[in-house]
Amino acid sequence: MKLKHFTPELSAKVPMSVGIKAWIEVKKYRRGSSSPHFYHAQHNLILNKGLDYGLANWGNGILHPVESEIYRGYEMMFVYVAVGTGTANPSVTQTELQNELARTAANLGLGAGRTRQRLSDGVHRITFTRAFDYNQANGNLTEFGGSHSANSADGTHTRELFRDGGGNPIVIIKTSNERLAITYHFEVTLTPTVQTDQGSINLLDNNNNVVLTRLVRGLWIGSGSSPYGDYGGFIGDNGRADRIGHWLTSQASNMTYLNGAASDGGRYGGRLAYTNGTYYRDVEGERGPEASNQNIFAYGLAGSTDSQVSYKIRFVDGAGADNPIAKNKDYRLRLGLRMNVQRV
Repeated sequence: MKLKHFTPELSAKVPMSVGIKAWIEVKKYRRGSSSPHFYHAQHNLILNKGLDYGLANWGNGILHPVESEIYRGYEMMFVYVAVGTGTANPSVTQTELQNELARTAANLGLGAGRTRQRLSDGVHRITFTRAFDYNQANGNLTEFGGSHSANSADGTHTRELFRDGGGNPIVIIKTSNERLAITYHFEVTLTPTVQTDQGSINLLDNNNNVVLTRLVRGLWIGSGSSPYGDYGGFIGDNGRADRIGHWLTSQASNMTYLNGAASDGGRYGGRLAYTNGTYYRDVEGERGPEASNQNIFAYGLAGSTDSQVSYKIRFVDGAGADNPIAKNKDYRLRLGLRMNVQRV
């Protein structure tokens, strides 16, 4: 990883790892009944299109048409659920259902619209229930997927066939005397959540000569709530994770998952544009010339306020002690973080 010390063209890209997966539960309810007479659960496939969509829309939001809640980032993939009658084997390169029959954003009181739950440090489950009424989606259903849009022309970000426990395709028959509820469980795993060695960065001068090297240690920060800091950073909730924050004081005692020490050295930069197919998104911040020299002890993924910290990187020596970057007041310093997202 490289960082240019005098000019802003090159940056350090310390990686933050994110794993995502989804699975569903299906229930059918006979007319007039609040208890399901049919239950089914299985995995779901997140398409490449879905990986791209969540990263391209990091921090963006959609007002849910029924719940009046703002869905952020990857949550937007599940505003609507679609069902269809296609039977083609799913592939990550697909962009829609093969033969869509209907889609809905309603839950009809058959489950919660969206719930957020932290299962353990860095592990979050977000649940969305969508339901088709008696006059919707009737027929022999074979496929399903999630989308941000009410328009079938926008396709889906996930797609899978309904399958039995052995992985064999099945048909779910829905009649006009039944309602059908599909609950998506979207699970996010953010790592690391303990202070972890993450290699080193080199600082270069204008001639690309290394002027110093720093080892770095980092972790996701999960303090706060509604949502928790690390998950809020992952989706870019309410201005989170849209710039780089600096610390001008030692953070040696503040490198734990639930430590919410606010950045004390300013916030800089923003998210860089996303390129489809890369499955990572960069955030960079440049600290320019200033009135006095500064020691930069740490930096991290910050938001619109100093307290919105969701990832932190500390500069250390080989023994793990503080080893800050001494920034000359006349120099520019650009630091960056890269969020990598993959299926798990």
